[in-house]
Amino acid sequence: MKLLHMQRKWVVVLLAGLLLLVVTGGALAAEFAGDEDVYRLAAGEVVNDDLYVGSGEIYIDGTVKGDLFAAGGYVEINGVVEGDLVAAGGGVVIRGQVLDDVRVAGGGIEVSGSIGDDLFVAGGGGQSMAFPMPFGARSIQQGIRIGDEATVGGDAVIFGGGGRIGGSVAGDLLAGMGTLELAGQVGGNADLQVGSLRVAEGSSVAGILRYTSPDELNIPAGVSGSVQYAAPAAETAQRVSIVAQIVGWLVRTALMLVGFALLGWLLLRYAPALLTTPVAAIEEKPLESGLYGLLAGALLIFIPILSVLLVVLVWIFWGTFPALVMAFFLLGSLALVWFFSPLITGLWLGKRIVGQAGWETTTIITLLVGVLLIVVVGRIPIVGWLVYLVSFALALGGTLRARRMAQS
Repeated sequence: MKLLHMQRKWVVVLLAGLLLLVVTGGALAAEFAGDEDVYRLAAGEVVNDDLYVGSGEIYIDGTVKGDLFAAGGYVEINGVVEGDLVAAGGGVVIRGQVLDDVRVAGGGIEVSGSIGDDLFVAGGGGQSMAFPMPFGARSIQQGIRIGDEATVGGDAVIFGGGGRIGGSVAGDLLAGMGTLELAGQVGGNADLQVGSLRVAEGSSVAGILRYTSPDELNIPAGVSGSVQYAAPAAETAQRVSIVAQIVGWLVRTALMLVGFALLGWLLLRYAPALLTTPVAAIEEKPLESGLYGLLAGALLIFIPILSVLLVVLVWIFWGTFPALVMAFFLLGSLALVWFFSPLITGLWLGKRIVGQAGWETTTIITLLVGVLLIVVVGRIPIVGWLVYLVSFALALGGTLRARRMAQS
């Protein structure tokens, strides 16, 4: 069955979509955009290639002839995407048409348009995440909401904390959610693994309705000719837990990418030298910058006695207040460099990737390419800490070298 095949490969599919920015070569016909805080493809405008967009807010009111890859705080599709849609954001809204597959991840997701083929969704929500998220003048409720007017031409795979599935799904439906209301029509089978389920009057499943929940429900008459209930056995609970952990990993990774992207746009817009100056120093001598960073990190982090000693010396010679200022300065500076390091290292790494691929793109997209690689690899267990350590060392070393070069 096609749905079971999708269940086995859904993680690979989403990650492949996210990593496509990194692994595709210069032969790919594509258009890149995203220097603005708000990107809008106006109604009537047409992009004849694939479109890659990164921005604080993204509005697609026109037509994209190829695939659309969008990452931002808020993504809204009102126009037409003739290929696939891959989107990650704090909020993702689909009101228009996507003629092929849709793969989205975000804190709040709303679908009220039409999808030509399969739909994959990983979202937030749930009882502990009920508050809305603001994006400029707009806000979106956390969770997943498939509107009554939405249509999905293929299968739907939906994972998240909570939400409502209305509209129509032509194929099979697979859902794993904490809380779920089923209020739509399913043309195939429906397999629901939930903590809390409500099946609304008027909903229908043409095939078999299978559901796993703590309690057996009184399913309204006429919803399905065959209803199968299974109590959450230990094996099923373990499988659901693993799926929930993977989905949580994907959602947190997507939100981390969005957070770094928004911070990067702000810095490049209002204080670009904080990124570009250390990157220039790293480009000039990457090995020396890394060694600089490791040495400084060892002195100020891995041998904290030296930091304490420095603060004590300041306290002895200048008093309590200067010592407190020195302590906050040391801790704050290192914390800022650690937090900003994926942006600095990401911009440097993105420039190398983009240069070798032969792309002509914007600084924002270049930064996103590098940050995407760092965030995804950095989220891999066991090796992730090493990625962030190398990123921190390069960023700290580049910052120190840039300051030394400025003073010389």
